[in-house]
Amino acid sequence: MRENKFFLLVGTYTNGNASEGIYVYDFDDTSGRMTEVSHTNHVANPSYMALSANGKYLYAVNENTDESSKGMISAFSFNDKTGQLDFLNTQPTNGDAPCYVSIDSLGKNVAEANYNGGNFSIYKTDTSGKLWPATQIIAHKGTSANKKIQTQSHVHSTIFSPDQKYLFVCDLGNDTLYQYPFQINNLLPVDEAGAVKYKIPAGYGPRHIAFSPNGKSAYLLNELDAQLMVYRWENDSLTYLQTLASTTVEDTANADKGSSAIRVSPDGRFVYTSNRGKANDLAIFAVQPDGLLKEVAHQATGPHPRDFILDPTGHFLLVASRDDNTVRVYKRNVETGLLTQTPQMITLPKPVALLFAKKNK
Repeated sequence: MRENKFFLLVGTYTNGNASEGIYVYDFDDTSGRMTEVSHTNHVANPSYMALSANGKYLYAVNENTDESSKGMISAFSFNDKTGQLDFLNTQPTNGDAPCYVSIDSLGKNVAEANYNGGNFSIYKTDTSGKLWPATQIIAHKGTSANKKIQTQSHVHSTIFSPDQKYLFVCDLGNDTLYQYPFQINNLLPVDEAGAVKYKIPAGYGPRHIAFSPNGKSAYLLNELDAQLMVYRWENDSLTYLQTLASTTVEDTANADKGSSAIRVSPDGRFVYTSNRGKANDLAIFAVQPDGLLKEVAHQATGPHPRDFILDPTGHFLLVASRDDNTVRVYKRNVETGLLTQTPQMITLPKPVALLFAKKNK
């Protein structure tokens, strides 16, 4: 019998439902079928996750926002043979509504973003994978020029450059993309004074940035105005190239079109973005020989596709639809980039984050 190669991890919102937090599934990369193998016990609102490069440790933000349950970040050991998660420890995020987490390539530093806190924190890990208290807490200042919809800083993501020399931080609230110099072995790895700031048009709301597999291009997804910006990445700098609409649906009353996640195909030939709000779809873009993007199509999804992911083979794309409690599987044509919905689907409370882990046989 063929042994499956990957696990799928699903993070959920847990407030007001029966979710246990993070669920682990055995993923069949020939059919797209998902079979649950484990889950955590009463982990609160694990809304984004990051796995260490060696596959042994998982870090998840606990997106809490009220006074009784402040934002936290949790560490787990991950058994890459069985799919079992074991809780290690937790630390405060020093800001409310933590919404993103990433880990450097050596597993030494974990970076998380606090949406309501307007700041981000850096944590060191020990040899067992546990998190030490934050070694750096960096707050942003300023607001968007469009003060009707953005009145404070909202840090939305912390993403390492492909060469690990920089930490990119998207601030939706002040329409700025920050490029911080990063020294992986330093006690204080982020050079706050050396930050380069890329101003984004007022009201765009930068959310996530993704790099191409070859490290030569970067794609910035803006949540509020649903714009996708294309950059060339060379000589340690971003050069702006192009802006395209992730969705052109009519704006909502609070100017939130709701673009949410961005992924690049493993071969670098296609870029995908998700749109919530009135759109509830995925936008598909093809990478042209000159590095620019061309819109290919839109694929309808379930309501509120907060996150999606391509499987490591590139043959499937999975969408977490928060508002109908499903993760749906789409077959992907690797030549055209187009998607076809399959019968494969799982149901669980409020799925909002997806992550693949390689199985160790």
